[in-house]
Amino acid sequence: MSQTPALTEAAVRNLARPQSYDRGEDYYEQGAVIDVVRRGDMLRADVEGSQYEPYQVQIELDDTGVVDTMCSCPYDHGGICKHRVAVLLTYIRDGNDISQRPPLSELIEDTEPETLRELLVDLVEDRPELGDWVETRLETARSGDAVDDSDNHVSDINRESIRRQVRYVLQPPRGGGTHDSYAVVESDVDELGDLLEQAWLAIEAGDGETALDVLEPLADELMDEEWLALSYDDSQGIFEFFDQVDKALAEALLTADLAEGERADWEERLWSWEQEMGRYTDRPPYSVALEAAQRGWDFEPVQRAMQGDISYADLWEGDPPWFAEDFIRARLNVLERQNRIQEYLNLAEAADLIDAYVTMLVEEGRIDEAIEYGQHNLYSSDEALTLAKGLREHDRPQAALEVAQHGLTLESTGKAELAEWLRDRASSMGEHDVAVEAAVATFKASPTLAAYQATEDLAGEDWPAVREELLESLANRDTTQRVAPRHVEIFLYAERYDAAINIADRFSDYKVVEPVAEAVWEDHPQWTIDACKEQAEPIIEEGQSQRYRHAVDWLETAGKAAEIAGELDDWRAYVENLRDEHYQKYKLRPMLEELLEEFERR
Repeated sequence: MSQTPALTEAAVRNLARPQSYDRGEDYYEQGAVIDVVRRGDMLRADVEGSQYEPYQVQIELDDTGVVDTMCSCPYDHGGICKHRVAVLLTYIRDGNDISQRPPLSELIEDTEPETLRELLVDLVEDRPELGDWVETRLETARSGDAVDDSDNHVSDINRESIRRQVRYVLQPPRGGGTHDSYAVVESDVDELGDLLEQAWLAIEAGDGETALDVLEPLADELMDEEWLALSYDDSQGIFEFFDQVDKALAEALLTADLAEGERADWEERLWSWEQEMGRYTDRPPYSVALEAAQRGWDFEPVQRAMQGDISYADLWEGDPPWFAEDFIRARLNVLERQNRIQEYLNLAEAADLIDAYVTMLVEEGRIDEAIEYGQHNLYSSDEALTLAKGLREHDRPQAALEVAQHGLTLESTGKAELAEWLRDRASSMGEHDVAVEAAVATFKASPTLAAYQATEDLAGEDWPAVREELLESLANRDTTQRVAPRHVEIFLYAERYDAAINIADRFSDYKVVEPVAEAVWEDHPQWTIDACKEQAEPIIEEGQSQRYRHAVDWLETAGKAAEIAGELDDWRAYVENLRDEHYQKYKLRPMLEELLEEFERR
């Protein structure tokens, strides 16, 4: 059994918005959490809510705390929902009452295979909808066994089996009840990823032919717009998957020894797929693989670059295509597997892929050469981070810090990741001044509450001066709708309420206004009353019945502020007027009456 992670209520508060935490605590105190079971690192529970069926909550834990959470409720307003809060509070406060079960892997470890077969058959007979799933998983395992990675043997891949598995994934969700469409799509794409992994195993083993035997049916079954079944709202999962298939196809084609006719067939097939995807994006998948099929290793500029004969300016005829970097990296990956190191270095240098070049130098033990090259040729923070990580992995920690510090001086965007890495590494090495400098750079590059708190922990007695530097830099930044919630969170933590209110006044989005109102209602009651009314009134006026509960919550916060301001009678009259004016809204009226009764009892 896994050790119980050191999870605190403060950590749970950081995972949820204040209102969600408060409601989750109410659910916990009402005993709404039932059937809590911990099996290994997985915590499962049911939470009784507003629906007939309880919500199902699943929380993954490790020795640091919460890794991931899921809930069957539709909440998507930022942070974890109240049901997950309630389960976590139950875990923290009533841990001894939670049923502890061994992980299934441990449970079946010594079970006879015949017993497991009988259990599986009984399960499918009891739940027939699982039959197709079991069949496809078995076919995946059998297809994976067909990939022989011990030599370059071309295995007998069952293409029809792969097609059936893809068709199974494309089916609508199975079983009754409601489904989180986004989560279903992401899960389905993950299943396709299991098939793609078989191709990568063959590619890594130098067996391009077997990889193509896997990739062709996998990609083909998704064409003719069948893949649209896996596209949902802003989910990018299927497009990211296509990009991975494109890269795998490119490397497989560059690895396989294909006859001229086979290569021509692939070129025609990829052209058709690229044309279809081009109707949905201006950077269609399969562009890299198509280029690999058309040019192979015969592209003269690439050949010359591999021999060290040309520079970046000579590598492309005119402007490089949008996929130029992926085009080169596919070849670099193949060269590395074939241990053609000097050709790799020549091509990487000619293509100006500095991260690949210095990484290979480090891997080859040419450390000093990598450092010197990096000092004169690094152009971006990403390149500096790649070299710094490589140096640290090869036991050159001080050089790694120096490269990372140099990277922060480069005129490039995206410095937050490099600065955060430097902050943590310098701190672990006792380089206090470097760590604080990097912490400040992390916050300035990407101001978040976590970055602010990390700087606070490191700054020590210098914190007052450092804090003012951070808050001044935040105040001088342009606050957009997208980052407003993060900026508000920082100002509220720093108790700079006026700055938070200024942002809330600029953006009417409830995600911005709500945390401010929850934090300042005692210190700024009049502002809170006005802001809450502004949020509640449109919901009520427009008859958004599904959001009436939110409107009442806004009015409750306004009521608390009115009580502080000595204006509770005015607030009651306001709510009563809303109740009477909208008496025909049968869902709203009892909610308002309950709110009035609650304040009457105070």
